[in-house]
Amino acid sequence: MSKQDDDNAGPGAPDDSGGSIFDRAKHPVKPSGEPAPGSDVSAGGPELRQGHDDGPERLGTPEHQTDATRAGSTVLLAEPPERGVGVRDPHAEALDRRAERRAERQAAFWFVISIIGTVGFVVTNFVGDKHKEYYTPALGTALALAMGGIGFGIIIWAKRLMPHEEAVQERHPFRSADEEIAATEETVALGYADTGLARRPLIRRTLLGAGTVLGALLVVPLLNLTNRKPGKQLDHTHWVKGARLVTGEGTPVRLGDISIGGIETVFPAIPVTEPDGRVRYEPQRTLHQKADSATVLIRLGPDENRPRPGREDWAYDGHVAYSKICTHAGCPVSLYEAQTHHLLCPCHQSVFDVLDGCRAIFGPASRSLPQLALGVDKDGYFIARDGDYTEPIGPAFWERS
Repeated sequence: MSKQDDDNAGPGAPDDSGGSIFDRAKHPVKPSGEPAPGSDVSAGGPELRQGHDDGPERLGTPEHQTDATRAGSTVLLAEPPERGVGVRDPHAEALDRRAERRAERQAAFWFVISIIGTVGFVVTNFVGDKHKEYYTPALGTALALAMGGIGFGIIIWAKRLMPHEEAVQERHPFRSADEEIAATEETVALGYADTGLARRPLIRRTLLGAGTVLGALLVVPLLNLTNRKPGKQLDHTHWVKGARLVTGEGTPVRLGDISIGGIETVFPAIPVTEPDGRVRYEPQRTLHQKADSATVLIRLGPDENRPRPGREDWAYDGHVAYSKICTHAGCPVSLYEAQTHHLLCPCHQSVFDVLDGCRAIFGPASRSLPQLALGVDKDGYFIARDGDYTEPIGPAFWERS
């Protein structure tokens, strides 16, 4: 812009005191016109820079610092650290044959422990009594030995028998050159040789055995599903012939304790004969014993019950007993409506008709509640007359699994 053009510029014209954008980029100045720190420009604008020629102005994009093809034009502010392969001091096993043999035996020992743990897990799963207190801790201990043994063995093998190296490699294209692929294959082969598996048959055999046996842990859950029906354990409950009906607190239920339209949740009290011949009743105490035996005892009005063929004598003086476990998903059926004689499951609203053998009349349940045949002993207490239920309790889909 000439001097005359500058004089003709209005008050809204841009300020050119700092020169063009290229001049300001190369020689930054403050808004006041003073040179920025580190700049070789004098204050006062372009008039003071007369005679200063930097040649033709060029605008370009700086090259990427990580582009290997332009490494020659990259200015490094600091010398990069030397990269390559550093070999640590050799461990004791590399210098002492006895230490090497000791480490080898230690690794093999842990692999054998893993084998023992795996075998113990499988044996406990199929032979152990799932209702005993030892069952779950035994499974957990065996699983810990199986997993921990093979883990400790591999750690000892890697730390004390394999060479220790530190390597740093520059990034390379995604597709490796044929020479690099061949070098990688050679490195893998050398790595396998460094593991010592070829010349240490003890570790190789015990590791192979531990890994093979450990695979049995994956098969056990599948065998549990294929060899056992999920509902097979509910084919039988803890009701036995002559067992008294007791409340959750262990109080026996006597004829006349429940009014018409009333309901009571009862469990079995097993008769036990003492050495002197007396019979006492042992209520079921554990949660497992109570869970599959929960039963609802309902008293109906005179002539209200409509028993199914063959079950005319299963009720006693208007009292009927049915399993409390819903045949849909196993929830407790405990809501009784005395006016309609319907039992309601609170989980999914299945409804059972008590007057019709607890037949499922609404909701997702598709099977009637199993019925328990009732009787009364010489003392007037309700008992399980014939023993257990005659059909499996709980969800119906277990029968079809």
